[in-house]
Amino acid sequence: MNQLKPMIIVLLMLTSALAGCTGTDGVEGIPGPEGEAGEQGSPGVQGETGSAGADGQNGANGMDGQDGIDVNESRIAQLEAELASKDATIAILLGNISDMEEELEAVDGVIEMYYMMFVQIQNDMNDLESNLMDEINWVNNTVNWAYMDLSDADLGYTNLIGANLSNANLSDAYLGYADLTGADLRYADLSFAYLNGADLSDADLSYADLGYTNLIGANLSNADLSYAYLNGADLSYADLSYADLGYTNLINVNLINANLTDANLTGVYWYYTTCPDGTNSNDNGNTCVNNL
Repeated sequence: MNQLKPMIIVLLMLTSALAGCTGTDGVEGIPGPEGEAGEQGSPGVQGETGSAGADGQNGANGMDGQDGIDVNESRIAQLEAELASKDATIAILLGNISDMEEELEAVDGVIEMYYMMFVQIQNDMNDLESNLMDEINWVNNTVNWAYMDLSDADLGYTNLIGANLSNANLSDAYLGYADLTGADLRYADLSFAYLNGADLSDADLSYADLGYTNLIGANLSNADLSYAYLNGADLSYADLSYADLGYTNLINVNLINANLTDANLTGVYWYYTTCPDGTNSNDNGNTCVNNL
């Protein structure tokens, strides 16, 4: 029975095929039932793994966030407050400057007043000095200065022409640039006195004590200095031309650049005397006669 069924099916198929070749097309038959699905095939072989891809690019830095509106307004308010404070300070400083300018104007007025007072006082002093000189000159012509104690006196620039100052005490007195032309200074004590720049031309200084006296640049031309004591005196740059220095003591005397032209140097005692040329008398045979 089982073998008969397939044969019947084949026979039917042949009959149908022949009928199609001679007859008209028949109506398409109903599709037969779907056959059973076939078994799934085995999985294919996995392919080789590809090389790793390139590293990805770093992301861009993020943008700073914007300050909040509340923070900006607070900072602006703070700056405005500081500006207002500075404006107030400037106003105070300007006020101070204005006050100082007024004070300076007042000070200028005071300075000008004092200056005028100073000028007036200076004029008064000049008048007094002139009157004093007149008085001194009058006294000089009428008063005998002999034997007077004038130690430490300030007689600078004084006119003492022909004055009688014999035996007077003028120790430590200031007679700088005084005019003592022809004055009588015999036996006068002029030790440690200042006679720098004084005019002593034709003056009589015989036997006078001139120990350590400042006679720098003094004019002693034709003066009589015989037997005078000049120990330690400074006669640098002094004019001693035609002066009489006979038997004068010149111990430690400074004669640098002094003018001794035609001076009488008879019996002068030279000892550690600085000669006019700067040498020492002790190195020149105890004399400066050949080193003038």
